[in-house]
Amino acid sequence: MTLSDALWTAYQERCTEGNPDSSGLLFGHQVEIDADTGGVSIKADKDFFSRIFIPEIKEEDQFSATSLGVYANDLAYDPDSTEEQYFENSERNNILQLVWRLAKDEKNGMIVPTWPVVIARQDVRLLNTVPMEVGLQYGFNYWNAVTKEGASKYIK
Repeated sequence: MTLSDALWTAYQERCTEGNPDSSGLLFGHQVEIDADTGGVSIKADKDFFSRIFIPEIKEEDQFSATSLGVYANDLAYDPDSTEEQYFENSERNNILQLVWRLAKDEKNGMIVPTWPVVIARQDVRLLNTVPMEVGLQYGFNYWNAVTKEGASKYIK
């Protein structure tokens, strides 16, 4: 199911309960739904600041599929780069990316992130026989927030 389909379904359920409001449908975002066309518009909520997720992982689970990439660095970061330059560097240097597993919160009907999933951004074949570092795209917004607000807010 696409995100748009999930939001449309959650919106329709709200409407059947007498609430045609599309606000608060997606955690950390502003959602607008055109009930006539079924069009869905999603924008990051500029006033939402809890965007960093640091999972707690038991020692025995540190190297499992759910923790892949948890220790990966963003190999595209340069404090002097623009957003466009960051994404160009990321395309070249990072092979991993975070996407969110989403689920509907049964209490409020909002689509919320439940766990970050690390995916390969492209088909990759690693032929080396010694350990190597692979890059994970954190995103320009992450680095922008760290620069403005300081890393200590996100890293304990």
